[in-house]
Amino acid sequence: MNEKIIKKKIPEIGELEYKIVSTREEFEGAVELVYKEYLMRGFILPKYYKSDLRITLHHAHPDTATFVVLKNKRVLATATVIPDSPLGLPMDMGYKNETDKLRRAGRRICEAGYLAIESELFGRGLFSMFNFKKIDFMFSLFKLEFYYALSFQRFDDICIVTNPKYMIFKFLPFEIIGKVKYYGYDRASVKKKAAVAKKLDLHETEERMKVRIGLYKLFFNSAVPKDIFRNKYKFSREDLHYFFVEKSDVFRELNKKEKEFICSCYGLTDEEFNQLLKGRFSRKG
Repeated sequence: MNEKIIKKKIPEIGELEYKIVSTREEFEGAVELVYKEYLMRGFILPKYYKSDLRITLHHAHPDTATFVVLKNKRVLATATVIPDSPLGLPMDMGYKNETDKLRRAGRRICEAGYLAIESELFGRGLFSMFNFKKIDFMFSLFKLEFYYALSFQRFDDICIVTNPKYMIFKFLPFEIIGKVKYYGYDRASVKKKAAVAKKLDLHETEERMKVRIGLYKLFFNSAVPKDIFRNKYKFSREDLHYFFVEKSDVFRELNKKEKEFICSCYGLTDEEFNQLLKGRFSRKG
């Protein structure tokens, strides 16, 4: 058994691999898919992007974990767990009051986001509650996020921001923590979408999911091996330059607080960070 990959065969799709991103190529494939699918749905505007990759500052956090579903090494779906930190969470853009309430209560929170599925895979009705293949496909991906957050990082809550019409998340015991709001993913000029904030108490999920026998068996009959998460892709300094300078302007747009945090994460001095922006690396990198 390969302890770093979960293999699953789904009728009409074929043999799939579910795993944490462990290579530069997998990460690039994931953020490329997010860009493509978000652009198609009007979530983002291409004029705000340097390349066809949706890369954000939250990707640079060393504990951010991106998960993928692969078929013949091609990324068919991806989702990411973003830990709370001095960078905040992506959902703070619209729901900071709600996330601050959890922080004040001493909850260790993370956000599940950057979800994208190859649109040609299922076509319309992706989140239909009546298509078992789609449900199986999606929840097998979310299971990786769940165990990464619960057993590997020991968070208390997974938070999400989702379209209130998506039935897929209504199967899981998410609790609504913020009312429906309308805003764009990146800029105010993007066509605004309906969104609602929810959280999943990781410590109560097993008990609350017992009412859904099929899902309970999927999530809890077999845990995800921790070795899968130890194989997580880590950015080298060359990788940081490639994704956050060459392929995006993320590192060029940092404020002082953000820069200090990123430097502390990667052991960079101010001079080393400036050299990284120029594509110059010390032997240490």
